[in-house]
Amino acid sequence: MKKVNFNIKGVIYGVIVMVLIIGGFIVIPNMFMEQSKPVDYTILQREAIPEKILDMMDKYVNEERALAVKLNNKIYVVVTRGNDKNHGIEMDKIDVVKQDDKNIMRVKVVYKDKEKSYPYIVVETNLNELPDSIELNTSVED
Repeated sequence: MKKVNFNIKGVIYGVIVMVLIIGGFIVIPNMFMEQSKPVDYTILQREAIPEKILDMMDKYVNEERALAVKLNNKIYVVVTRGNDKNHGIEMDKIDVVKQDDKNIMRVKVVYKDKEKSYPYIVVETNLNELPDSIELNTSVED
């Protein structure tokens, strides 16, 4: 029987190199990817929209924008289509991204045929506090 000699230092160095390589594949992509959290929401029908929100909507109905409103400890998001009378909007998704210690809400809507969508959308979210800022991202459905 032949005695097998192996270098314990070589094995340790090999394990360390493997850990660093595998760790690099996990850590480095996370450094460059945004960590966004999806926001759960419920689209409200007109009769379920709080009166205070409906009252303030008149100011914004001619603008394309997304607003966050805190009312009765609930966070609502209001999205208006602006002056585009040929299209309506439909909610695609809402997520929150942390950038420079600020919470940025990204609201994504799709412009669609006005028969299949709405001139504005009001949603109730599962958030507890208002974001620091809101980005409205739009796209048009062909």
